[in-house]
Amino acid sequence: MRRFADRLKYQQGFTLIEMIAAITLFAMVAGMISMVMMFGFRSYHKITIENSLREEADLIMSSIINELYVFGPTRVENTTDGLNLIKDSDGVISTRTIQFVTSEGAVGGITTLTINSVINDPRTSIHSDLSGSTIVSTNSNGTGCKANVSCRSGLVDIKLLLTQHYDGRTYDMEMVSKFGF
Repeated sequence: MRRFADRLKYQQGFTLIEMIAAITLFAMVAGMISMVMMFGFRSYHKITIENSLREEADLIMSSIINELYVFGPTRVENTTDGLNLIKDSDGVISTRTIQFVTSEGAVGGITTLTINSVINDPRTSIHSDLSGSTIVSTNSNGTGCKANVSCRSGLVDIKLLLTQHYDGRTYDMEMVSKFGF
């Protein structure tokens, strides 16, 4: 140890072997630090996107449930891409629709949720694609209600498939929910 201290004192420099060893150690440590940081950034972005997908799924579910219970339909009817909520109060029939609509402008189309044919509803404005998502009603005995035939009671089955693209990767989330009407 004394020999190295004397070298520093006289400022004669380092040998080639000492320089190679120091550079190798520095490169290994710098490589490990950069790998840990890149892993951390990727994990952060993945968690951020998963949280965004979960928030959007919760927003969609709560807006559907809110629409169903605030409107208070007496009958629910399946359509090809969603539900018709029918309310008959004192002979006055009013309807609302909940459906997944695919836009035609984008390549492959982006599917969004519309409530009562309002496309840019602030309750359902999300950044995810909902392609493959379904909403159907079933009878209380578990069989599906036929298209354009209304059910007075049963379950609403919602299957959301949310997709977001970030940095060339596709992130998916599936959420399934059932509730009675």
